[in-house]
Amino acid sequence: MKINKRLKAICDLVPENSKVIDIGADHALVDIYLNKIKNCDCLATDISPNAIKRAKINIDKNEANVKTKVIDGLPELKDEIIIISGMGAKTMLKILHSQITNDLILSPNNNVHLVRKAMRKKGYHIEKELLVKENHYYVITYYKFGKHKRTDDIVSPFLKNNIPYMRKLLNYYQIKSINERKLLQKLKYKHIVKKIKRTIQ
Repeated sequence: MKINKRLKAICDLVPENSKVIDIGADHALVDIYLNKIKNCDCLATDISPNAIKRAKINIDKNEANVKTKVIDGLPELKDEIIIISGMGAKTMLKILHSQITNDLILSPNNNVHLVRKAMRKKGYHIEKELLVKENHYYVITYYKFGKHKRTDDIVSPFLKNNIPYMRKLLNYYQIKSINERKLLQKLKYKHIVKKIKRTIQ
């Protein structure tokens, strides 16, 4: 089945035969793909009954074995991978307010640095991170519980050499004092991050 680049990148981070809970699943395309292509046991959840109705239509149409549930927040958890994407950082963090240790795949629509900071405080580290451009940039991060080498709240080591994305960050935070030539040579990364942090504090 065909899904867009962002959803495919999310699915690429999920190991085969995993147990998955997709929070805010909406159309359930991620769950259908994971079930059909990677043999994952998926639960698609959403706060909206109408969204779950649409999800069930897609699930039946694709003959997938995906469970659904209308719920606000997290269901009862065991060892599932939790996927949350397609929503703002603050909404995402409200869902993740309780103390959990599950693996997480998170892709907020904005304020990625707030999610990184919150996850670090909760004891998580970044295991892997992908960047997808579809109209705008989407950061997709795989978090695992447990201490690890500290990563920046602004840009993780997985993304800091992506020059177009770094330029986008500078534009987003309205920072114009970085020398373009040095940026293109991948220099002064720490200086860029410091300037961004001063701007958002």
